Amino acid sequence: MESPGSPGAKELLPHSGSAEAQVVAAAAVQDGAFAIAAGAVERCVLGESIDVPSLFVPDGADPDLLLTETARRLDAVASLAFPLSPYRDRVVPARELESSTLTAKRREIIEHATGRRSARDIAFAVGRGLYPVTVEISRMLGEELLEIAPPETSFSFSQWGLGSLLPRVEPDRPS
Repeated sequence: MESPGSPGAKELLPHSGSAEAQVVAAAAVQDGAFAIAAGAVERCVLGESIDVPSLFVPDGADPDLLLTETARRLDAVASLAFPLSPYRDRVVPARELESSTLTAKRREIIEHATGRRSARDIAFAVGRGLYPVTVEISRMLGEELLEIAPPETSFSFSQWGLGSLLPRVEPDRPS
C-alpha cells in the first residue's frame, strides 16, 4: 500500500469511487486493524472537526470479516520462524549483500534497516502496508539477510514499554 503522499495515491483520489480505489481503501482498513492489534494504543484524541478521508470504504468494513482477517494475520506472524514485533524489533543488515540478487522491495527494506527502525517505521518509509513488510522482514531474518539490532543500536524511549506479539527468544541456529 502506498502512503497518502505518494503519486499512486494521488492518482487514485479523483477516482475514489472506482473499484481499484475501493480495493486500496479496504486494504488500508485491514492493515490498520493489524497495526492496532499488533501494537498498543497509548492515547487517542478526537479533534473537534473530522475530515472525511480522501479514500474510504463507502459501506464500511464488515466487523466480523475485519476481526477474522486481523486474527489470521496475527496468527500468521506469530507462526513464522522469526515472529517479529512490528513496533519493538529493529533490524540491521546481517552481512554485506550483493544487491543485484535481491528484489527491489527487499533492497528497499535493507536500505531502511538502520537498526533504529522497526517494521512499522520501514513500512511507512517505503510506502507499503505494515503486515506485508512485517512478514517480509521476518522471512529476511530467517534467510539471514537481516538481524535484530543490538540494544545499544536500537534503544529508543519512544517505544519504551510497548508490548510485543511474543517475547523475543533467540532462535536456534544450525551449527
